[in-house]
Amino acid sequence: MGKMNSKMRRLSVCAAVTACAIVVLPTEGHANPPTGQESANIRLRIPTPSTNDDPLYDPVSEQGQQARGMYITGPFVRVLGVDAVINRIQLARLDTAVIDMKDGAGRVTYDTQIEILEPQQRNYLGDVGALVRKLKENGIYTIARIVCFADPQLPARHPELAVLDNRRNRRNRPWTSWGTAGTWLDPYNTANHDMVIELAREAESFGFDEVQLDYVRWPVDDGTQYANYPAHTDEPRWSVLREFLRRMDVALRIPIGVDVFGLTAFDFGNPRPLGQKLDEWTDYVEVISPMLYMNSMRTWGRGQTERDRQLIEAGVTQLRRRIGPHTVIRPYLQAFEEGADDPGPMFIARQIQGARRGRADGYLFWHPGSRYTMLYQAARGAARGMLQPFPLGRRGRARRAALAAQEN
Repeated sequence: MGKMNSKMRRLSVCAAVTACAIVVLPTEGHANPPTGQESANIRLRIPTPSTNDDPLYDPVSEQGQQARGMYITGPFVRVLGVDAVINRIQLARLDTAVIDMKDGAGRVTYDTQIEILEPQQRNYLGDVGALVRKLKENGIYTIARIVCFADPQLPARHPELAVLDNRRNRRNRPWTSWGTAGTWLDPYNTANHDMVIELAREAESFGFDEVQLDYVRWPVDDGTQYANYPAHTDEPRWSVLREFLRRMDVALRIPIGVDVFGLTAFDFGNPRPLGQKLDEWTDYVEVISPMLYMNSMRTWGRGQTERDRQLIEAGVTQLRRRIGPHTVIRPYLQAFEEGADDPGPMFIARQIQGARRGRADGYLFWHPGSRYTMLYQAARGAARGMLQPFPLGRRGRARRAALAAQEN
């Protein structure tokens, strides 16, 4: 009877998700013909390879396949130092650090050699190579996070790279999101692709184990009906991003991870405006991290017992069915209180349990200010047993074989 009730609860949650999660994303705006791509004057150091000697598969290490980590901001590193980062990760019984290289505020957190980004530089990380080495010496898996097309700084200086406003009184000014008040780089513009690829290559040169790309999509906030994409082509959005990721994969020899909407994991609504067609990305991306935050699913499965656990399990399970067994699924889970039914250590534990039951390959926790009080409480209390490493399982054997073949 207990198993039957559990099954019925899962079915109820799935039904609730289906009913509640159908959202209407803004339709694609009409765009003008491409203009001004060459005027950006971006001096990039990466040539387009004449031959592809990259096998387009960069195996994730065994540690990366079961990584359990937290997001760390640049200011956190600057104020508290690398020893505090190591201490916080170990205190939470985790083993992975996701560190901003370019953050949501548009700040480049290290001494970049990319000329167009130098005005946005805030050297929070200091000697990045030394930082990464010390983390690795302490058994910590290192991930470099790069925010791609959302950028509240660069469009003001270089509107030729930006999504523009097509309203008469704001024409040719950078378009601003009605939700976040932020500006965006035009995802159609290959000059923007070049810049992000160069950022990723700098991250690789510092010794990071993996690159994680965020905001690999078009904006879908309110107001996109007034957005104009100067470099617009007739190529489908998902295809534009697939080519961007293909070029990224050719340029790098470390695994590529991508953060995606939780909505995309469930494949509900109309994902076409986002451009996130995940089954088309798996040839070039080794890790997918759906952002399965309760704050974004407040109405889904409302009233269900352990709603948080069940929704995360359902999201990971459905994504696994779509993309197959080989791509690492490492969801982002919520470490902030907003939208949580019952914030506290057991909220942390239920989310991890959902990721495990959905057969995720580890997990990451997100707090925008890197304040992980709930995580530390969970590590000390009744939830402690949930923070153990994930078993690699059958999918891990296939990945280990691929890793061995690569090394040979």
